[in-house]
Amino acid sequence: MKLGIFSKTYSGDLEVVFKKMADDRIEYTQFNLSSAGLETMPLSYETKQLDYIKSLAAKYHIVLQAISGTFNMIDPNITQRKDGIRRFVVLCEIADYMNIPIISLCTGSKNRENKWKWHNDNTSLEAWQDLIETTNQILPTAEKYHITLGIETEASNIIHSPALARTYLDTFKSDHLKIIMDGANLFHTDQIDNMQAILTDAFHLLGKDICLAHAKDLAGSSVIDFVAAGNGVLDYDTYIHLLRKYNYNGPLIMHGLLEQQVSQIKQFLARKLINAI
Repeated sequence: MKLGIFSKTYSGDLEVVFKKMADDRIEYTQFNLSSAGLETMPLSYETKQLDYIKSLAAKYHIVLQAISGTFNMIDPNITQRKDGIRRFVVLCEIADYMNIPIISLCTGSKNRENKWKWHNDNTSLEAWQDLIETTNQILPTAEKYHITLGIETEASNIIHSPALARTYLDTFKSDHLKIIMDGANLFHTDQIDNMQAILTDAFHLLGKDICLAHAKDLAGSSVIDFVAAGNGVLDYDTYIHLLRKYNYNGPLIMHGLLEQQVSQIKQFLARKLINAI
């Protein structure tokens, strides 16, 4: 298991970003088109722009392991939801052209202000039906381009537990719909004291469907805050052990860290990867 990083961690133009990755000896990235000065999910593109990204990735030996495609899949604003679906189709074309195998998704929230914030309507039948309808619209495009869609368990989103994620995957039974495993995202505030059991149960339900793994951390008690890996309470020994137990061989993508933290977090995770049983 090698380390990767979100491209947005680094500042600068694209060549600077990739050079910094190479200098930090990071080979894999979850790429965001904003790192190349484009919209994260554009409505149009020019192949020369994509060729430039590919050429720089090759120059610095960076593997574009995934690309961000997060829009609110249950957006209460139907116009915005439809716009996200249109942009998703374009992003599939881009991912196919650039040989990027995974697009990350956001299952979404009924919160009108922020798709990463909770709303009580996320538990409604209407919200679930919206998620199924959106998935029915985007999944055929992913299958057409042989792209894997990755969703996460997010405490603030409609898919807010591993059990719901399992139900969602089983609804479609598609090889192109999988899990991005992020240990820090598995917890609600009342579950932190039961960490090993929560991690074990999550992997039991989802471990065979992991397409990508993230590395960040969680802190706080009454309210969970996300912090860089090693700066919180996540049991990384258990997390990495479970990734290996379920035969995850892809990169571990550093997430939720500042550029100046990269060296420190990379060293922490490298030690964990060496020492984990």
